Amino acid sequence: MPVDPQIAPLIAMIHSQPPAPHDPVARRRMNAERKAEGGNPYGDYVQEEPEIATVFEEKVKVADPDGEITVRVYRPAEENAGAMVLFHGGGWLMGTIDDSDRRSRAIAAGAGVVVVNVDYRLAPEFPFPVPAEDCYRAFEWTVEQAGRLGFDPARVGVGGESAGGNLSAAVSLLAKERGGPMPVIQVMEIPAFDLTMSSSTVETYAEGHVLTKSELEWCVGTYLSGHDATDPIASPLHAADLSGLPPAVILSAECDPLAGDARRYAARLAEAGVPVTFREFPGHVHGSHTLTGMLASSREWRATVVNSITTTMTH
Repeated sequence: MPVDPQIAPLIAMIHSQPPAPHDPVARRRMNAERKAEGGNPYGDYVQEEPEIATVFEEKVKVADPDGEITVRVYRPAEENAGAMVLFHGGGWLMGTIDDSDRRSRAIAAGAGVVVVNVDYRLAPEFPFPVPAEDCYRAFEWTVEQAGRLGFDPARVGVGGESAGGNLSAAVSLLAKERGGPMPVIQVMEIPAFDLTMSSSTVETYAEGHVLTKSELEWCVGTYLSGHDATDPIASPLHAADLSGLPPAVILSAECDPLAGDARRYAARLAEAGVPVTFREFPGHVHGSHTLTGMLASSREWRATVVNSITTTMTH
C-alpha cells in the first residue's frame, strides 16, 4: 500500500530541508532546540493532551560513580495501581523528555497510570551500552519508588518509540538476565530490533519515507561506536532465547525501514511463548503515528497503546 495521501505533504516538507549528511550531532541538537522554541511545526496535526494533576522532575543516580539522569514524573488525579517507564526516540543521539511530554501525558491520563519519562544519556558522548543501562536503572528506580509514588511495584511496565522501543526491549532482556524485577508489559512503537539492519524493509523504504537508510546507518554507527551489532542488548532480535519476557505490544508503520524488525521480533516472541499484540498500520511512515489531530488511524494507534496498558494494569 502507498503512503497515506494525507501524510505525503508532510513528507515533502521534511525532505525539503534535510540535515546535511555529515552534520555533527551537536548542530542537529541545536537546530532541534531552535525548532522547539519556535513552536511545534506539526502542532496543527497533533492533539493537545490533557492536563495532569502533578508533574515533577527528579534526579536518579546511575551506574557511573558520579552519573545521574533526570526523570519527569506524571501523576494523574485518578490512578490505577500501575506505572509506565517511557523512553523517547531520536536514534539514541537526539531527543529529550520534552519531545515525549505529549505522549507521557496521553498515557498517564488515558490509562490512569503514573508515568516516568526518562532523559537517558545519549551517544556519541555516551554510546552503547550506556543508554540501555540508564533506562534499566530508571526502571529499577521506579520500582523502588512505588511506595512513595503510590503504585504496585509488581505493575510497572516499559515503553518507547523508535530508539525508545529498542531500549524497552533491552530493559526487558536485562531484567531477565539479571533476575531483577520484570516489567509487566513492554510497549514498543516503530522500534529497531536488529542493528545489523538486515530486515528487507531497510532497502524497500531506503529513501523518501522520513527515516532513510543513510540516516539509520549514521544513528546505528554512532550509537554502537564499534560495539558488536549482534549484542542482544543492542539488537534484541539476536537474543538466543526470548522466553520468559513480559507480554509485548508492538506497533509498526508499513512504509518504514524498521517495519521488518517489528514483524520479525513479534514472530520470535510468539514462537517463544510470549503473549504479543502486533499491528502494522497501512500507509504510515516512521513517526506519523503522532499525528493524532490529523489522522483517525493515529488516534486508533494511540488508543491501542492506552487500552493495552489499561488492561494490563487493571487485571
